[in-house]
Amino acid sequence: MFLAGATGEATVAVYATIDFIKVLPQAGLARVGGANFPKQFQQFEAIAYANGPDGKPNTKDDIDLGIVDAAWSIDEYTATYDDDDKDFVGTIGAKTGLFTPNLDGPNPKRKRGTNNYGDVWVIATYQSADAAGQMRPLKGRAHLLVTVPLYIKWDQSEVSR
Repeated sequence: MFLAGATGEATVAVYATIDFIKVLPQAGLARVGGANFPKQFQQFEAIAYANGPDGKPNTKDDIDLGIVDAAWSIDEYTATYDDDDKDFVGTIGAKTGLFTPNLDGPNPKRKRGTNNYGDVWVIATYQSADAAGQMRPLKGRAHLLVTVPLYIKWDQSEVSR
């Protein structure tokens, strides 16, 4: 590659607009904890893409433009009617994409006194300019399963001797 008098090996993506974003990992896993067992956090990233030469999203010729700074939120994943998981599973950093699970339970504030586990959507929103220069929100989402603590430690010194 030769660019502005410098030579070297590199890849440069040339694009006019960001066409869509994806959230990675597409299926995340976190574990409640903190009272009796450690929490397991989950980091998410928003990746921007430009449609490739075919002009269609989610095809093999799409151009990966890298990580973008997105606004993060969680929303209800309707797996069980009226379970309100998003109010109990934990929080996501609005600017960081780091999901922090809630305490292990049971939780007396939750219906049926269950733990703070459940399913939610993790949503990334990125403001991007279209070809006309107008700002538009691009959204991507991923599924997050927040489950019970990991009760077994596989690297305990008593076992590995």
